[in-house]
Amino acid sequence: MGEINRLLRFLVPADKEAKITAVTADPVGPHTKFTSQLTSGHTRKYVRVFNNSASGSGDAYWGYGANISPSGESMALPKAETRVLPIADTSNIDIYFCSASGEHGDLRIEELA
Repeated sequence: MGEINRLLRFLVPADKEAKITAVTADPVGPHTKFTSQLTSGHTRKYVRVFNNSASGSGDAYWGYGANISPSGESMALPKAETRVLPIADTSNIDIYFCSASGEHGDLRIEELA
């Protein structure tokens, strides 16, 4: 029952802490590694990313390795769109962001615990 109860807690709306963090995604390495900004010590339940970029194509990309690229192992995040990342607590999973060549992505990352 312990594991089932832990997983069911992820279905409950945030009730401990919430943060929105501005992050700049760079077009060339080293790519931007996201570090949680939650300070309460509670398990994160939710991560959502909004691409607030205004110039160029505005596309940003996210993935799980430091060597992600727009044409490689990454997922696109078009300008002015929001994506929910399919991960909760990232203590074992690193999230990286990059942008299209010659551009800097302006991202907003929402974390809820």
